[in-house]
Amino acid sequence: MNVFLDRQQTLPHNLKCLELENMVFSDLGYYFLICGIWVAIFIVFWAVLGFLLYLMVDRKLRACPNCKRKASGIIEHTELEPLGKQIEHSGKESVQISSEKVTDHFECKHCHHTWERTYIRKERIPIGKKY
Repeated sequence: MNVFLDRQQTLPHNLKCLELENMVFSDLGYYFLICGIWVAIFIVFWAVLGFLLYLMVDRKLRACPNCKRKASGIIEHTELEPLGKQIEHSGKESVQISSEKVTDHFECKHCHHTWERTYIRKERIPIGKKY
Protein backbone atom coordinates (compact mmCIF):
# COMPACT_ATOMS: atom_id res chain seq x y z
CA MET A 1 0.00 0.00 0.00
CA ASN A 2 1.40 3.41 -0.98
CA VAL A 3 1.46 5.77 2.03
CA PHE A 4 2.63 8.79 0.04
CA LEU A 5 -0.39 9.86 -1.98
CA ASP A 6 -0.30 12.36 -4.77
CA ARG A 7 -1.30 15.88 -3.70
CA GLN A 8 -4.17 15.98 -6.18
CA GLN A 9 -5.69 12.83 -4.67
CA THR A 10 -5.75 14.16 -1.09
CA LEU A 11 -7.74 17.35 -1.78
CA PRO A 12 -11.49 17.14 -2.24
CA HIS A 13 -12.74 18.49 -5.56
CA ASN A 14 -14.29 21.67 -4.09
CA LEU A 15 -11.03 22.71 -2.33
CA LYS A 16 -8.91 22.50 -5.48
CA CYS A 17 -10.15 25.94 -6.58
CA LEU A 18 -8.65 27.52 -3.42
CA GLU A 19 -5.09 26.68 -4.44
CA LEU A 20 -3.18 29.85 -5.26
CA GLU A 21 -1.36 28.18 -8.14
CA ASN A 22 -4.55 27.59 -10.09
CA MET A 23 -6.27 30.92 -9.29
CA VAL A 24 -6.92 33.31 -12.11
CA PHE A 25 -7.29 37.07 -11.84
CA SER A 26 -11.10 36.94 -11.70
CA ASP A 27 -10.98 34.61 -8.67
CA LEU A 28 -8.65 36.97 -6.80
CA GLY A 29 -10.73 39.97 -7.84
CA TYR A 30 -13.83 38.36 -6.34
CA TYR A 31 -12.08 37.77 -3.00
CA PHE A 32 -10.66 41.31 -2.98
CA LEU A 33 -14.12 42.70 -3.73
CA ILE A 34 -15.68 40.78 -0.84
CA CYS A 35 -12.90 41.88 1.55
CA GLY A 36 -13.22 45.49 0.34
CA ILE A 37 -16.95 45.49 0.99
CA TRP A 38 -16.39 44.23 4.55
CA VAL A 39 -13.73 46.88 5.18
CA ALA A 40 -16.06 49.60 3.82
CA ILE A 41 -18.91 48.40 6.07
CA PHE A 42 -16.51 48.42 9.05
CA ILE A 43 -15.35 51.98 8.30
CA VAL A 44 -18.89 53.31 7.80
CA PHE A 45 -20.07 51.63 11.02
CA TRP A 46 -17.31 53.21 13.13
CA ALA A 47 -17.71 56.61 11.44
CA VAL A 48 -21.45 56.68 12.24
CA LEU A 49 -20.84 55.43 15.77
CA GLY A 50 -18.14 58.08 16.34
CA PHE A 51 -20.40 60.86 15.05
CA LEU A 52 -23.27 59.76 17.31
CA LEU A 53 -20.92 59.63 20.29
CA TYR A 54 -19.68 63.14 19.43
CA LEU A 55 -23.27 64.43 19.36
CA MET A 56 -24.09 62.82 22.72
CA VAL A 57 -21.03 64.27 24.44
CA ASP A 58 -21.54 67.71 22.88
CA ARG A 59 -25.17 67.83 24.02
CA LYS A 60 -24.17 66.87 27.55
CA LEU A 61 -21.33 69.39 27.79
CA ARG A 62 -23.50 72.29 26.62
CA ALA A 63 -26.44 71.48 28.93
CA CYS A 64 -27.77 74.41 30.92
CA PRO A 65 -27.44 73.85 34.70
CA ASN A 66 -30.46 76.09 35.36
CA CYS A 67 -33.18 74.80 33.00
CA LYS A 68 -31.52 71.39 32.30
CA ARG A 69 -31.99 71.63 28.52
CA LYS A 70 -29.42 69.75 26.47
CA ALA A 71 -27.22 71.53 23.90
CA SER A 72 -28.61 74.95 24.76
CA GLY A 73 -25.34 76.59 25.80
CA ILE A 74 -23.65 78.98 23.40
CA ILE A 75 -20.05 80.10 24.05
CA GLU A 76 -20.07 83.86 24.49
CA HIS A 77 -16.33 84.28 24.96
CA THR A 78 -13.22 82.34 26.00
CA GLU A 79 -10.42 83.41 28.34
CA LEU A 80 -6.92 81.92 28.06
CA GLU A 81 -4.48 82.12 30.96
CA PRO A 82 -0.98 80.70 30.32
CA LEU A 83 0.25 78.50 33.17
CA GLY A 84 3.82 77.99 31.99
CA LYS A 85 6.09 75.73 30.04
CA GLN A 86 7.98 72.67 31.21
CA ILE A 87 10.56 70.47 29.53
CA GLU A 88 10.28 66.73 29.99
CA HIS A 89 13.21 64.45 29.18
CA SER A 90 12.00 60.93 28.50
CA GLY A 91 13.90 58.39 26.46
CA LYS A 92 15.74 59.86 23.50
CA GLU A 93 13.50 62.86 22.91
CA SER A 94 12.89 66.04 24.85
CA VAL A 95 9.34 67.37 24.92
CA GLN A 96 8.17 70.85 25.83
CA ILE A 97 4.81 70.86 27.61
CA SER A 98 2.96 74.16 27.51
CA SER A 99 -0.20 74.38 29.58
CA GLU A 100 -2.92 76.98 29.74
CA LYS A 101 -6.12 77.43 31.68
CA VAL A 102 -9.16 77.82 29.40
CA THR A 103 -12.39 79.31 30.70
CA ASP A 104 -15.45 79.16 28.43
CA HIS A 105 -18.37 81.48 29.27
CA PHE A 106 -21.73 80.04 28.18
CA GLU A 107 -25.19 81.54 27.90
CA CYS A 108 -28.38 79.48 27.60
CA LYS A 109 -30.36 80.39 24.50
CA HIS A 110 -33.65 79.57 26.29
CA CYS A 111 -33.46 81.00 29.83
CA HIS A 112 -30.40 83.29 29.31
CA HIS A 113 -28.61 81.83 32.32
CA THR A 114 -24.82 82.29 32.21
CA TRP A 115 -22.19 79.87 33.51
CA GLU A 116 -18.59 79.03 32.91
CA ARG A 117 -16.58 75.87 32.42
CA THR A 118 -12.85 75.76 33.14
CA TYR A 119 -10.29 73.19 32.08
CA ILE A 120 -6.52 72.94 31.62
CA ARG A 121 -5.21 72.32 28.12
CA LYS A 122 -1.73 70.81 27.70
CA GLU A 123 0.19 70.71 24.44
CA ARG A 124 3.23 68.49 23.91
CA ILE A 125 5.79 69.85 21.44
CA PRO A 126 8.85 67.75 20.54
CA ILE A 127 11.94 69.97 20.63
CA GLY A 128 14.71 67.60 19.62
CA LYS A 129 16.60 64.43 20.29
CA LYS A 130 18.78 63.96 23.33
CA TYR A 131 22.13 62.26 22.68
